[in-house]
Amino acid sequence: MANLCCAGGPGGGVDDSGLKAAVQDMYSKVAEGTENCCGGGEMLMGADSLMASGYTAESVAGLPEEVVSSNAACGNPIDLARLQEGETVLDLGSGAGLDCFLAAYEVGESGRIIGIDMTDAMLKKAEMNREKLGLSNVEFRKGEMETMPVSDGEVDAIISNCVINLSPDKKAVFNESYRVLRPGGRFVVSDVIHNGNFNPSSSTEDWVACIAGAISEKEYLGGLRKSGFENAEILTRKPYLAEGLLSVTIQAVKS
Repeated sequence: MANLCCAGGPGGGVDDSGLKAAVQDMYSKVAEGTENCCGGGEMLMGADSLMASGYTAESVAGLPEEVVSSNAACGNPIDLARLQEGETVLDLGSGAGLDCFLAAYEVGESGRIIGIDMTDAMLKKAEMNREKLGLSNVEFRKGEMETMPVSDGEVDAIISNCVINLSPDKKAVFNESYRVLRPGGRFVVSDVIHNGNFNPSSSTEDWVACIAGAISEKEYLGGLRKSGFENAEILTRKPYLAEGLLSVTIQAVKS
């Protein structure tokens, strides 16, 4: 893995824009196939990552190899989101499009999928994959989770996979998620948290590897509740890469 460490690290000399630039740089390289993400050699990538995260070979069969190979998951939000025919679904940090495409089959032609990503190379790859699959109910928008290019109350469900931990302003992500959901809308995301006994690294490399940006269960669920969500809970949990880290799937509902 390329050394993306910056002097001081998160909270010690690197501002939000510096962290976002590092994330964009890494995921551009992932899209181009020159880097793996999320822990370098320790982290499973592609089909191995998906199978370890709860996807099945049947669910990803028929997807372009470029979709599967660019993915490193920490859970399977599609499996728990209970998507319905005709719903509008938003994928935060949609990458090469994997969960968008799987969600598109769940909601059918009467539904709509919106993927947002801030990395041009990933958006280009996702659009190429969408064209290969011939899916007219999927669109990709360039944007950031902290300021989503989505209208108030536009979506029925939000999904995301191992991405929100990368945001330096999770309060903004939670507030924006609440804003764009319709009343009764669901927030179902897989992400990385820590168990409360974790000392975060000061390395930007660990931030882009989905390690240093992890917050605690209390902070995550509490942040969702402060943004207005109800019934915030963890649905699944299992150990992640480093001691003290967990991969979880979290659910909350807009009242």
